[in-house]
Amino acid sequence: MNYEQHNLKNLILLLLTVLTYTAVLILNRLASKKIFFPNDVGSISRLFPLDITPAPIIFPIIWSTIYIWQTIWLIYVITFHFRRCSNRDLLYRKIQLFHPAFFLAFVFNNVGMIVWLFVWTNKLIGWSFVGLLFLTLALYLALYVSFKSLYLSRDQLINLNLKKDYWMVSILVHNGLAFFATWVTIASCLNLATYLTYGLFIELNISTTCSLLILSVICILFSIFENFIWQKYMLYTFTPWIVLISGLSGSLYKNYPKSGVNLTRNNILTMLLVLTCACLFTFKIIMFCLYKTIWKEKVDKKESHRLLQAKQENLTAPI
Repeated sequence: MNYEQHNLKNLILLLLTVLTYTAVLILNRLASKKIFFPNDVGSISRLFPLDITPAPIIFPIIWSTIYIWQTIWLIYVITFHFRRCSNRDLLYRKIQLFHPAFFLAFVFNNVGMIVWLFVWTNKLIGWSFVGLLFLTLALYLALYVSFKSLYLSRDQLINLNLKKDYWMVSILVHNGLAFFATWVTIASCLNLATYLTYGLFIELNISTTCSLLILSVICILFSIFENFIWQKYMLYTFTPWIVLISGLSGSLYKNYPKSGVNLTRNNILTMLLVLTCACLFTFKIIMFCLYKTIWKEKVDKKESHRLLQAKQENLTAPI
């Protein structure tokens, strides 16, 4: 098979990814200046206050980190598509490190971000929750596809002496997307509480308690998945816990009574959730250390068996 020529479908998807992401950056900037948008994002948040919203300083720090990180990994992905092996083969044709579904999922996320900006700044809080949920699920899909693609490509990367690319994808792409996905998960829970309170007129403390409980369930399920089900995929992904602890700490800082008395139910739930996330993050680190030390021999044996099976399948496959 000729790997020296570009694949038009892949390049179109890559271009679409870059264009939609650039549109997100431009529209975010315009929204902050109220150009083409009736309100900015922050003013709508202040219009619909919640007793679990993080401190204002958290938002620019998190969003700036998100956009810088996504830009860095996107530059890496672009350069990867124009790198060649010693025999002039294009790397992305030889190794499917970035599946077309990955680009499609990220494009859907970008489209969801654009839709969310318009509906949120127009105070359509119900539709903004739908938009946030859509883009969050798109990020989850992009992460899953990228996790699996890297795992399946690992042997090829090692054989071609491209282990640095394994780390680039793990650190830049996976942790960058996970950082983004975690924050919009928190934002979805906040948006849900906003809709329940100001759209369906449910009591504020009940709405926000529901959102905190949903986030708690998500945290526990995520810990189970990353440590026991998809550990081989998510071993080097640490940023979700950093985002969760930062966001929840910001919420506690803003909404905790200054006197330390008259704590509300949501103050207590937020404190418990911060402690839970800290414990689960510690558990993640412990599991990582065990996986890389005590369990390493067992893991290596499984990998050797997998590689042997793959080679046998290739040998017996019809030509």
